[in-house]
Amino acid sequence: MDDYVIEDPKHQNLLIALICAGALIANLDATIVNITLPVLSQEFSVSPSTVSWTVLTYLLFEAGFMLPMGKLSDMKGVRTVYLAGFAVFLLGSLACGVSPHIDGLIAFRAFQGIGGAMLFTVMMSFIPIYLPPGRRVFATGLVTTAAAAGVGLGPPLGGWLASTVGWRWIFFVNIPFCLAAIIAGLRFIPVAFPRITDRRFDFAGAVFSFLAFVFFLLAVNKGLEWGWTSPSILACFGASGLALILFIQRENKIDYPLIRFRLFTGRMISFGLLSLSVSLMTAGGVLFIFPFYLMEGRGLDVHIAGLIMILLSLGQFVGPYAGRLSEKFSEISVCLTGLAVGVLSFLLFLGLGYETPLFLICLALGLFGLSQGISKAPSIALVMDCAPPAEKNALAGVVSLCRSLSIALGVLFFETVFSGSIPHSISLNDTHIAAAIEHPRELAAGFHDAFLFGALISLIAVVLMFLAGRKIRSS
Repeated sequence: MDDYVIEDPKHQNLLIALICAGALIANLDATIVNITLPVLSQEFSVSPSTVSWTVLTYLLFEAGFMLPMGKLSDMKGVRTVYLAGFAVFLLGSLACGVSPHIDGLIAFRAFQGIGGAMLFTVMMSFIPIYLPPGRRVFATGLVTTAAAAGVGLGPPLGGWLASTVGWRWIFFVNIPFCLAAIIAGLRFIPVAFPRITDRRFDFAGAVFSFLAFVFFLLAVNKGLEWGWTSPSILACFGASGLALILFIQRENKIDYPLIRFRLFTGRMISFGLLSLSVSLMTAGGVLFIFPFYLMEGRGLDVHIAGLIMILLSLGQFVGPYAGRLSEKFSEISVCLTGLAVGVLSFLLFLGLGYETPLFLICLALGLFGLSQGISKAPSIALVMDCAPPAEKNALAGVVSLCRSLSIALGVLFFETVFSGSIPHSISLNDTHIAAAIEHPRELAAGFHDAFLFGALISLIAVVLMFLAGRKIRSS
């Protein structure tokens, strides 16, 4: 790949800036909508179950298209896919901003998610292709920081826009940003790219994997509304299982699969990836449930709630320091410490009420963000280090897929537990949650059960990481 390295340092810096732009925008739109969920619930008069799909569809389509876009970038080049991703993201943002109905907004968020997949899948591929070895670690650090900044800026920016110029501007703000990135990318991203000899693409596998995700998420999201034993829900679970079986059979049979399942035969990779996924589920759940707690339960303004939610992402900036701690105390020890802090934060969440001082809420949220910052980077490094050199790119795609899918599942499971624990007069599909403002204490059971669920799966993440590390020490 050294044949494609950019020699001019200024050109290298411009490329790094473009990569950071993709990391920022893809992560920003994964969180900016969450803070406005109660606002959207009131705007369109829909329930938490319905409004949650504005987040779920983005994450679902981002996750569902990551594996196909990774293969497509190998065939067509990272430049083409990256710039097309900005274009798709721009059009999706415009359509979301002008959408008059919740159904249209959900559909256009799906289209936006495809753009996010195109950006997120290929952005890290630029570094080993076009940058010299001496600048790759530096560039990776900047991209990680930009991604953390996107996660952090989402809630406060979304809250400020919704409270000043209206929620539609959380989408319109993307348009000039994407236009500038496309113009700069056409000029500064190299056209040449490493070409692969095998240009076959597993379309059937991509369809099977996507259908498995869609039917499973639909079944869990609509289980309360349609009935868990209703023919529709059972049919969705059955269709999801069938699609998953067909996907696994196909990937094991063909010689150009989207995923090579032999990657997961190692205990560290399998248990480590499961632990990371469960931990990310809690992140998705907290990002979903806390805006409702702050705005509907506590009656806070959307702007104030957004500023409080930024505490969730501040911990992401400790990632580089977690890497240094890993060198001193081992990655397993650092991961377990971070995950244990996550359990502690959920125990604090369980004590939150309607008179809890704001500083205690901020403390609990800050601890949860810190737990994610401590554990995530070492967990990913731990998994990636166990992959053979020839399989690292494939495993990186799987890790990215797990990230988006796990956050989506977190939103889904927390919403299901929350809606199933509050009075039916509040959680009915045709009644938005803002009706509960007159009697917010009735929501207490929903918040409590959601936080209890989070504490339990946080503990599962600790156990999974412990099992992964135990095998290494005993061998």
